[in-house]
Amino acid sequence: MAAEAPGDARLYSVRGVAEAKKGDVEHALTSFRHALVLAPTELQALQWMIEYSAAQNDQATVVDRVDALFRRWPDRIPVYADRLPEIFRGADQRRLLVQRLKMAPPWRVSFISSLSKSPDGALFAADLLWDLAQGQGEQNAGEINQVLGALLTAGRYDEAYQTFLVTLDDERQKLAGNVYNGSFLDAPSGSPFDWMVKRQPGLATSMAKPGDGASTPGLSIDFLQAPVRDPGIRQFLNLASGRYRLSVKASAQGAVLPKGLFWSIACFKPGTVLGTLPVEQGTYPITAISAELVVPPDHCGLQVLRLGTRAMTGSWNDRYSGRVRFDDVRIVSAP
Repeated sequence: MAAEAPGDARLYSVRGVAEAKKGDVEHALTSFRHALVLAPTELQALQWMIEYSAAQNDQATVVDRVDALFRRWPDRIPVYADRLPEIFRGADQRRLLVQRLKMAPPWRVSFISSLSKSPDGALFAADLLWDLAQGQGEQNAGEINQVLGALLTAGRYDEAYQTFLVTLDDERQKLAGNVYNGSFLDAPSGSPFDWMVKRQPGLATSMAKPGDGASTPGLSIDFLQAPVRDPGIRQFLNLASGRYRLSVKASAQGAVLPKGLFWSIACFKPGTVLGTLPVEQGTYPITAISAELVVPPDHCGLQVLRLGTRAMTGSWNDRYSGRVRFDDVRIVSAP
């Protein structure tokens, strides 16, 4: 019956709009409800009932109506991505929305994506991810990383880092520290607070892979007789102000590094370098190297740990070759 009467449903919606404009809310409600009986996804009726239910603080009905709306009319998701944070501003109200998200509706990914397009929406999305994590809801790495990226863009560094920690599963919680996965025990997750390894010309990078019995934890870089400007390895940090020691365990086999190779930590903005740790060339067994640095109290809420060179151009006179391996990278508080 419902699927066969979309035209009649639209007529009842038109009647409902006219009655609402005249202030006849009771009859408007009757018309809209009847429209939804005839066609549960009638657009005007759904949108009017969402707003009415929100005004009545009936968030349970809002969730049902939004679910129907987003399934049939996904183009409405960006509109309500701005509206729903206001409707579900309280923890108790938000729980109703989280329960629906746990059911993995088809609109969930698009909804989180739309929320992430504004700073306030990203904060609300972070709240949803926190609630999903605490309720053992299914985690989606793509959703999490999108929200983290939006929070970082908005300058909400602390919220981004806390969201990263809260959404780690039990196994990945074990890898948390000032440097995440500093012993390279797992493959990168794609998070900005995990190792970001970008393929770059002139080198080949390998890292441990979960479940691969042939892999030994560590980060290995084979240089391919070519110039190297950027090894493409970095990780965002969220260090509190204070003094720290950057420690690295490194080894090398026939490493030729004409423009140097070093680890550095810098403030993300304005880019002030806080400390560098050179990596020696040649051949040597695992060797511990370290350097101290100070994170200032202001304008350095987010830091970048990266592997770099001093090459400014891709000159073939400066060819990198050999292998360098890192078994551990960590940052600890220093006295």
